[in-house]
Amino acid sequence: MSIKNLKKACAGAVLLALSTAPAVAQESNWKFSTSAYLWLNDTTVTADTPRGEVTSTLDFSDAIDKLDFAFMGTVEARNGPWGVVGDLMYFKLTAEGPSPAGVLFSGVKAESKTTILGTYVTYRVHQDSMIAVDLGAGVRSLWVNTDTRLLAGALPAEQFKESKNLLDPVAAARIRLTFTDQFFGALWLDGGGTNDSKTWQVLATVGYKLNEKWTFQAGYRYLEHEWDTSLGKASLEFSGPILGATYRF
Repeated sequence: MSIKNLKKACAGAVLLALSTAPAVAQESNWKFSTSAYLWLNDTTVTADTPRGEVTSTLDFSDAIDKLDFAFMGTVEARNGPWGVVGDLMYFKLTAEGPSPAGVLFSGVKAESKTTILGTYVTYRVHQDSMIAVDLGAGVRSLWVNTDTRLLAGALPAEQFKESKNLLDPVAAARIRLTFTDQFFGALWLDGGGTNDSKTWQVLATVGYKLNEKWTFQAGYRYLEHEWDTSLGKASLEFSGPILGATYRF
């Protein structure tokens, strides 16, 4: 199977889970939840080039105009202490930055298309009235295409294209704290990698339980992925406040 078809299959699997989970939940002990969220993130693209390291940053306020398309959602299934989590993100955007070589170039423009899919199996190792702790393992898949252009200055423009497909094993931990019947907090950490790439993220939120079906969360998320390229290293960093809504059934 080609990478393109694999990406479509993974995304399709998450969307299929969202559409079929209610029927499955009625026929088994599995309980499901789906979440949609808005990530007010800044994006930093860093890449080594023959002219040196270039860094392009796109603030969320600018991304509103420059973001072509984005999708972010999570589905989770639980059966007793066991859980399965799928987290899908897609970004298509353009970022700009300063020249890495002074007046030789007038600046940097980086276009990127990024799909990130995290899949995890978790196990609840502790639970009481105040705290629940899950440990897990999984993989984070990343498909990224970057087009880095050094804009014309004293020298003519130059262009460097990079395409990377990664599959990194990760270990994960989640802690959920119950403050009151309605308010709670949660912390998710994961990280891992291979010989030529590494990735990690942290997600901290506070939430409000409206009823047995709906909860709402707000917090902060940081995710980084770094990998080796033919020219050195490249990385993507996403960071910023996050807002989400979860439906359970």
